[in-house]
Amino acid sequence: MIVVKFGGSSVRFELPSAVELTERLWDAGDVVVVVSALKGVTDALLGLARGEERLDRLVGLHREHAERHGVEPSVLSPIFGELEGVLAGREKFPCGEAFTDRVLSFGELLSARIFAEALKRRGLSARIVEPWELLVTDGNFGDASVDLKVSAGNVSLVEEVLDAGEIPVVPGFVGGFNGMVTTLGRGGSDYTASVLGRLLGWRVLIVSHVDGIYTADPHRVVSARLIPFVSRGEALVASRLGMKALHEKAVSAGAEILLAGIRNWNVGTVVGERSSGIPVVVHRVDGESAVISVVGVDSVPGWDARVRWEGGVPYVSLRVPRARLGSYLVRIHDAVTGGLFDVRAFPSRAGGELSVSA
Repeated sequence: MIVVKFGGSSVRFELPSAVELTERLWDAGDVVVVVSALKGVTDALLGLARGEERLDRLVGLHREHAERHGVEPSVLSPIFGELEGVLAGREKFPCGEAFTDRVLSFGELLSARIFAEALKRRGLSARIVEPWELLVTDGNFGDASVDLKVSAGNVSLVEEVLDAGEIPVVPGFVGGFNGMVTTLGRGGSDYTASVLGRLLGWRVLIVSHVDGIYTADPHRVVSARLIPFVSRGEALVASRLGMKALHEKAVSAGAEILLAGIRNWNVGTVVGERSSGIPVVVHRVDGESAVISVVGVDSVPGWDARVRWEGGVPYVSLRVPRARLGSYLVRIHDAVTGGLFDVRAFPSRAGGELSVSA
């Protein structure tokens, strides 16, 4: 039993692979699917809400995407009709933020409809579960948090679909508050999946173009390696300090999270109780400077930095010139991981053999 979440790149560029993986998981047990909007669509919808984007471009994109994957484009017409009504009735919303959240929610709704229909083409039964009925939030438009206690009473909406032999497809990023739609902020679909995992007592599989959590940003540090196991505390601190692989709200929901790549389906990192004891180097830009943080250590060899603690997890932070961020990342990463790994034995997936020097 697992909650599987597919990111925007996966549903836009790797839909057949995502559908096939879902089918295999379903063959093995109950599955709940959470999907993001197609990559780029949330920004386009934001432009639409601001009057800076044309609706016909979004219609064309989704119709073409549906048709390319054998889904009848007409199944999207009711959703676009509803979106047109929302755009024409802005004055009906209590505030601009509520209007914007309602517009943004259509990205995940469209993606979920296409995904559900693609599952049906493979002979599987699937049904969309409306997220604003499932997840009750605090009403903070644009960055809402889910009320776990209240939302627990709505899990039956998912269980009813499963009991009927159908795969629940849940639009991510969206919740509800007093009859209004609220969005969950950056990383909102990961958050949706993690909350559902927590409420159902299931593990969460997040599938994207990122294989897992690396020792540093692999785009900037070529020697970065996947970390098989990262504790929930380590992931929470790392995400707060700048890690992009997983948002802190998704971690804080409390479910065990598996991170896997869409192209090979290998689980690269498991976030839960276990830790590999390997440092995570993260960074964030702050004006003309950048802050590099190393999570899981109390010092950086050759660098003078004060150790801080959060939830029992040590970390150190160093401020460096933004223009030299890349070189500093490499130097700091090598300082804290040098000699730690036997790269030849370093795993490509969680649970593989890891050789750690004494």
